[in-house]
Amino acid sequence: MHDMVSFSHEDAQEEAMTFVVKEACIGVNDQSCIAVCPEDCIVSRLADRISVIDPDRCTDCNVCFEACVFGAIFPKDQVPPESREFIGLNALWFEDKEAVRAHIDEIIAEQNAAG
Repeated sequence: MHDMVSFSHEDAQEEAMTFVVKEACIGVNDQSCIAVCPEDCIVSRLADRISVIDPDRCTDCNVCFEACVFGAIFPKDQVPPESREFIGLNALWFEDKEAVRAHIDEIIAEQNAAG
């Protein structure tokens, strides 16, 4: 299992998160959530292999949550326990993209190894 300790939930940026993109988005290139976002606050770059939501731009409108056909977007307070590390990962992306990219690569490697 990947190291969840390094992605704690104590950071001020994490507190600002309204919606969180979790592991169901890894490797997904569907842009349904991005197309409907009225604030253009969802960031999706191929290098990241996951989208993130900018908490400074998000108005908590819920449109992305409803549009996500993969069940990857959750209000922060409703993120399932097994996916809580993604609160920290989403927040960390705005401070250290490379650390998040490396961690996503680890998750993908674990998924591939598990078959």
